Amino acid sequence: MRIGIIGGGASGMMLAAQVNNKDITIIERNNKLGKKLLLTGNGKCNFTNLNFNDLNNKYNNDFAINIYHQFDNISFIDFFNNIGVVSKVETHKGINYIYPNSNKASSVYYCLLDRINNNGVDVIYNSLVKNVKYIDEKFCIALDDDRNLVFDKLVLATGGKSYGNTGSDGIGYSIAKKLGHTIITPTPGLTSLKYNFSDNVELKLNGKCRVNAKVSYNSYKDNVFFEEYGEIQFNDNTISGIPILNLSNKITRKLINSEAVHITIDFSSSLLYNYEQQLISKEIVKSTLNSRRQNTLYRNVRDFLCGYLPDEINEVVLKLSNLKKIRVSELTDDDIDKLTNHIVKFNLTISEPPNFDNAQITLGGVNTEEIDVNTLESKIIKGLYFSGEVIDIDGICGGYNLQLAYSTASIIAKVFKE
Repeated sequence: MRIGIIGGGASGMMLAAQVNNKDITIIERNNKLGKKLLLTGNGKCNFTNLNFNDLNNKYNNDFAINIYHQFDNISFIDFFNNIGVVSKVETHKGINYIYPNSNKASSVYYCLLDRINNNGVDVIYNSLVKNVKYIDEKFCIALDDDRNLVFDKLVLATGGKSYGNTGSDGIGYSIAKKLGHTIITPTPGLTSLKYNFSDNVELKLNGKCRVNAKVSYNSYKDNVFFEEYGEIQFNDNTISGIPILNLSNKITRKLINSEAVHITIDFSSSLLYNYEQQLISKEIVKSTLNSRRQNTLYRNVRDFLCGYLPDEINEVVLKLSNLKKIRVSELTDDDIDKLTNHIVKFNLTISEPPNFDNAQITLGGVNTEEIDVNTLESKIIKGLYFSGEVIDIDGICGGYNLQLAYSTASIIAKVFKE
């Protein structure tokens, strides 16, 4: 049985590393495997974590949750330990992230590559797939160097469209569509977002700043509410940070339907001493500002919030509150109310869909209704399998997407070993 794998990224490598005594060929467009894998986690490779409770908030759909349960994070960690990757836990804001003990993605890469070489897998580098045909229950592959290959089984592990400089151009979607599959529109995920101030306020947050905050997105039309807490980053007209990246998966899906999205940022949480504390109430913020007023009567209003939030945000909050007084001593209770409201409800509008330039993953892909969740084999063409990001599954930050890439590969590997 000849098995072809189109794509030698994280998922393709994981699959080839788990199957031996088979005639396997990886077709890779780059001059090396795992190019995107080496970039994950800023080169540290956060490959999973220990906090997979409440899976409905981690993954996009039930299909992804089912995939995880078939090859979970503990199975993943055990596999890597068995092939030589010593793992470690780093805890940040209550999440136990798993990294290679070396802090290098290359450790994961070389252990997988060593297993692939030991399994006798044939790798064709620097090759583009020009055409795929399904003839007489065989997959006929035409490469750009005029070579033609024939396989009994074919796995699409091509990834999505994120990190285009690594060669990810969405070719897997084209192949799947040609073979009869439906493609859910690929869009950027885990990405920064361009924003405007709500209510048509012509303001710009100049400069760069970081601050802890609670970010919420309320879609009254769909009767859904999402919120994230953590450090967010402003950079002129874009906003990012893990809370934004996680919400971007949901927001982008609305933007592609030309629906503007409104998000609310609560800066009061920046005053928490640690993540376990409850969010500070609006009344506490108001009380704090009243105390500042009494203690800084001599100040100019433009300096009233100095030391409370980053200067760039303080400036915008003051402008939104339309305070024209000169001295803090002139501030009224109504002025304090205005400032409080803009600190706990800092409203932004997201109206422009992001591009793939800064996206970490691709949303959309091969429709999961056309894939057998237990084997990842196509329901349309026998012998065709899908692995990793090419499928319409996605997760939030924290190793969830790499976990999916490896879980899907492991399910297919189990099929091939039987």
